[in-house]
Amino acid sequence: MYGFIITFSIAVSIFFASKLAKKKNLDSDILYGGMFWVILSGIIGARLYHVVHFWSFYSENPALIINLRIGGMAIYGAIIFGVAAGLIYLKIKKQHITDWIDLGGLLLPLSQAIGRWGNYFNRELFGAPTSLPWGIYIPPEKRPEIFKDYEKFHPLFLYESLLNLMLFLFLLWVFNKKTGTFENADGLKKGSVFFLYLAGYGLIRFFMEFLKLDAWKIAGLNTAQIISILLVLSGIFGIRKLNSNDKTADN
Repeated sequence: MYGFIITFSIAVSIFFASKLAKKKNLDSDILYGGMFWVILSGIIGARLYHVVHFWSFYSENPALIINLRIGGMAIYGAIIFGVAAGLIYLKIKKQHITDWIDLGGLLLPLSQAIGRWGNYFNRELFGAPTSLPWGIYIPPEKRPEIFKDYEKFHPLFLYESLLNLMLFLFLLWVFNKKTGTFENADGLKKGSVFFLYLAGYGLIRFFMEFLKLDAWKIAGLNTAQIISILLVLSGIFGIRKLNSNDKTADN
């Protein structure tokens, strides 16, 4: 079921991307070629990030590294590798990056909102025990040792899914504010939706990390929160740069 959810999220993204690209008169061959490399690189990056995070386990079970059916896809790995692949592809094809990146910024939170439900079926991404009615049952074998006697936990996957959906709806509103063009939201320039996504998701993930039970830390620092801060700063810088009086921003 995990694989089906991920596949479904990709299919939905491709469907919406084709519709939005057509609306913007973007080359469909460039779109599908780019999405192939973005998706492939994103899957590799997501798995690699997860494997490195849980290396103590995978070093003893190397055959499971390529077994995606058991779950284990880290979104930050997908974002880093996917965005890098997309930018390289656009450069190779000599495309104006700002003509395309808003598609990614708009569709990423939608794909994430759907993909997070894979965590539900695998009983992953849960927080501390809770007595709230929407708490999710976690089987004993997947509970942290210190919480073995608890049955229901905060469904962090649900919280993040809903927040990603809200972010998508906000970005869709920005995208469509001026007759569905990329020159939108009171004159925001092309590329602004992408950087709004970086800042928005960075904030979501930063605060979500406080609720996680298995946060990856290096030298006592939460790696996901460090990446989140970098995303927020990159988003703010990108928006300011694009919408400054610098005429070279669109290039």
